[in-house]
Amino acid sequence: MPSKPRNRVGEVYGQLLVVRASERRTKSGNAFWWCRCSCGREREVPSDKLSHNTARKKPVVMACLACSRELQVEAVCAKNDREERRRRLEAERSRVELKGTVPERWLSLPLTDAHARERGEVLFFRGTRCLRNHLAPYRINGGCLACAGQMPSA
Repeated sequence: MPSKPRNRVGEVYGQLLVVRASERRTKSGNAFWWCRCSCGREREVPSDKLSHNTARKKPVVMACLACSRELQVEAVCAKNDREERRRRLEAERSRVELKGTVPERWLSLPLTDAHARERGEVLFFRGTRCLRNHLAPYRINGGCLACAGQMPSA
């Protein structure tokens, strides 16, 4: 018979508030707890998944299933935004070094493909060389214009 688990009722883990013990046990003998999410939904969670340490190797449960999915989507969106800001900064830096060596109209093009989509344009100029070592603008879904034979590289 497994030992009696530590009483976790009233403890908060992320968005979950432990409300009562469950009758269930995991294969390893850990107790399950009924937890109420901040959105009002309840979820049964094993005690080994309830932790404040989010950096540990085992996954932790911080919200109900629906809220967990929302948090995951938000995290992916935040990561994409961070990477886009980094790409734009790199493009601005490389453009500064290219002033006077490339046509001025290239420097007025959007910085990245996402930037071009925001502005409703088809071309963008990162200021980096393609795999064939061309220095030319890119088409949003078509690659380097010099590779496509549409524009000589600088």
